[in-house]
Amino acid sequence: MDFDVSIEEHAEAYSVISVRGEVDLHTAPKVQYAIERAAKNEGANRVVIDMSSITFIDSTALSMFARAKRSLEEESVSLRIAEPSGPVERIFSVTGFRDYFDIFESREEAVAG
Repeated sequence: MDFDVSIEEHAEAYSVISVRGEVDLHTAPKVQYAIERAAKNEGANRVVIDMSSITFIDSTALSMFARAKRSLEEESVSLRIAEPSGPVERIFSVTGFRDYFDIFESREEAVAG
């Protein structure tokens, strides 16, 4: 599966990023850049990452997501995870990140204020 990251939606109060494929040492910087761009959306107070199509995630990606969450919180922007795939769900559970992030079962729930 090819890797792709895109900012799919912009609304006044939020941005939604969709990630597809493997998030690892090589692709994590692209996801980080998308998060930074999405957070610059004027008036946005939350960034939602749709993880439903992520097939693999490594420690580099976990570290990047944790740093992004802290960085956004400093700007009063929340980072929300939507629809984590099976591989993401497993690694988040094993590492304890399930309790660290705000995780939602659907994109719609994550977007809701």
